[in-house]
Amino acid sequence: MVMTQSQYEEYAEAFSRAEDKSLLFENYYHPDIVFFHPYKGTFEGKNALVAFWNSGENAGHDGVRERLHVQNFMSNEDKVAVELKIEWSCFKDTEYLGPRKTGEVFWGNCAAFYELTNGKFSKVQLYLNLVE
Repeated sequence: MVMTQSQYEEYAEAFSRAEDKSLLFENYYHPDIVFFHPYKGTFEGKNALVAFWNSGENAGHDGVRERLHVQNFMSNEDKVAVELKIEWSCFKDTEYLGPRKTGEVFWGNCAAFYELTNGKFSKVQLYLNLVE
């Protein structure tokens, strides 16, 4: 099943708006997801990935809200490649990708490669450069 750019943009908007990322999981992610983050490591399965995403004490995104800005998109039957600008807004002091202060906004350039199984993300490989 091919994912279209408009479908991916709907996902990116839903991801950016969601306070609780676990609510997105069933619609977009395969239960056996393997997610590779260049700074934070590898997350396998729903529980590990959701714990990384959800902002909250000791969660992977503790102190930040993340917004995805799609720049370029390509897909075929079972793969998606996307160039993103990622915007992180700090709602408290945090150590996410370095020491950050409340109110700070910082950006990254990201290349994301997805493999699809039954139309859902089953493997995600991120490449990320922070813009300082």
